[in-house]
Amino acid sequence: MHMTSNLKLNILVLGVGGNISQGILKALHKSKLDCRVIGACVTPYALGLYTTDMAYVSPYANDPKFVEWLYDICQKEHVDAVLTGVEEILTLLAVHKENLRQKTGAVCIVSDSVQLLIGDDKLLTCQWLKQNGFNYPEFADCSDALAVNQLIEAVGFPLVVKPRKGKSSLKVYIIRCQEDLERLSIQSGYVVEQYLGTEDTEYTVGCFCDKQGDVKGSIVMKRRLFCGTTSWAEVEDCDPVRQEAERIVAKLKPMGPCNVQMRVAGDKAICFELNIRFSGTTPIRAHFGFNDVDMALRHFILNESIGQLPKISSGIAVRYWNEVYVDPQAFGELVKKGNLDPRAYKTSLENYGEN
Repeated sequence: MHMTSNLKLNILVLGVGGNISQGILKALHKSKLDCRVIGACVTPYALGLYTTDMAYVSPYANDPKFVEWLYDICQKEHVDAVLTGVEEILTLLAVHKENLRQKTGAVCIVSDSVQLLIGDDKLLTCQWLKQNGFNYPEFADCSDALAVNQLIEAVGFPLVVKPRKGKSSLKVYIIRCQEDLERLSIQSGYVVEQYLGTEDTEYTVGCFCDKQGDVKGSIVMKRRLFCGTTSWAEVEDCDPVRQEAERIVAKLKPMGPCNVQMRVAGDKAICFELNIRFSGTTPIRAHFGFNDVDMALRHFILNESIGQLPKISSGIAVRYWNEVYVDPQAFGELVKKGNLDPRAYKTSLENYGEN
């Protein structure tokens, strides 16, 4: 572990052009830990690069050069922890995390490959929930015509068709009749699920597990989506939702953060998606007192025990677009050199509503 005498942590955040990794940056900013943040992304247009202490343009995760680049940066920057919200990077980190730790001392906050696969594949998610005795949406593999017909007979319409591996509600369809299903002509790579509840009964639950995989805390928020991400969230301590989410995560035993997406249908809280990672509501959770980024660093890097969690405050979060204004010289340097010390340039955040 590469830490200075005053316990300053060097934190590498990958994929800082995406909203989840940007949320991790926000949660780090709220932490009382002394952190030096290194941001990386595949493009110099990424906002997060201009809000960190050091910035790098990285290869894509599927580039053969990425792993070597990652090892080099971890050694060069004396990285203590690697964080990201990018699923493709997480999949790669899960494979290399032990060797990376041995070679560089950097700890990747990522669960094991088997756990990630359960969350990444929506069909496997449903199968895992069913096999382990949890509430689940009735489902069928779109490539199994008989199973799809049996699902229609059992629950009727509407149904939800989604990619087995997808994100941000891309290519997710609400099917209201047989003609809609036939019109899509979808077979392989998709799952069809029972439509659960309503938009007014959707929840996101953030849970945090320790090194033993024990659930140490959770936060429940009712939410609304826009383009696949939470646009409105309200802290709501709904016991049936919390209890079902914590049961699921206790069985799964991820490393640190896990996000359970649920809807209430009838008298049941039913999980329909698992994000075995930091999620899009990370900065909102941190604002209300549940900073799982801070908890992960304290527990997995500093080896602090997880005691009583901070009191979670009530409130509502509403999201909106905002702007960061970047010095053109900073952008030019990042394009030319592939790295940048953002502190050497002036960057301003639009403070909407303030003079």
